[in-house]
Amino acid sequence: MKIDDFKLLVTIKKVGTIRGAAKELLISQPAISQRLKQIEDHWGEAIFIRTHKSMIVTPVGEKIIRFAEDMISGEKQLFDEISKVSKTVNGRLSLGVSSVVGQYLLPKILETYITNFPDVKIELVTGLSQSIRKTASDFHLSIVRGEKMKGLKCVELFSDRLFLVNKKTSNSKERILIEFQSDHSLHSMVDEWFLQHPDQNPTRKIKVDQIETCKQLMAHGIGQAILPEIAIKDLNDELYTFQPLELNKQFLTRPTWLCYSEVAEELPQVEAFLALMKKELLQGKKLP
Repeated sequence: MKIDDFKLLVTIKKVGTIRGAAKELLISQPAISQRLKQIEDHWGEAIFIRTHKSMIVTPVGEKIIRFAEDMISGEKQLFDEISKVSKTVNGRLSLGVSSVVGQYLLPKILETYITNFPDVKIELVTGLSQSIRKTASDFHLSIVRGEKMKGLKCVELFSDRLFLVNKKTSNSKERILIEFQSDHSLHSMVDEWFLQHPDQNPTRKIKVDQIETCKQLMAHGIGQAILPEIAIKDLNDELYTFQPLELNKQFLTRPTWLCYSEVAEELPQVEAFLALMKKELLQGKKLP
């Protein structure tokens, strides 16, 4: 079996359907079904039970997929060991990044990195910081918002203030708060601010998944929003009001952390990324 076969099994288990696996792996559904049959013939056992709605892993399939996961993990570790020995900047660079950072900061950084090191294969996952924390072992480097990650080297990249932003010519007669999906720590901070400022309490909330959706609704006068400083640099102060959030005469801020292990730090591709981050963002701060 090839490593791609192991990845196929793991993906089918993760997404639960042939259709979902085809979409994620960019392979046709018939090709996946055919290859899955060949894999099951190889082991002489059914790995999945096929139903109308999903693919259910059999007890034998659980053992085979566990083996597949070990093989995939082993391949990644071997590539890392090869990179470490070769001392050349190539191989893979695995990043787990907060969605906010992935949207507003990372593209420029990655553009520079890929230009300088075209032989490195970038693996990127973006999402809520709490999700990145749970899967931190999957990444060489993690960039999260809020609290730094335990058990890893962490350096604060920046800390941005939070603002209550409203369009000056709002169409809404209510005080509507447009709230984007984020970590519990941010929502707790915002809730505490509203408790201390009851005159600002929204009459109701609209919840959306992304900051940009939030900003588009706000741009059309639907409501107001609490946004981090990194997300409001493109907003015109002639069109919007920006009220910084304060508690006990201190600005509410949201720190951003770059976290990594000592083992990952030894890899040339990781070392090169850290050097770039230090140059672009840290402005002379020393890495731990």
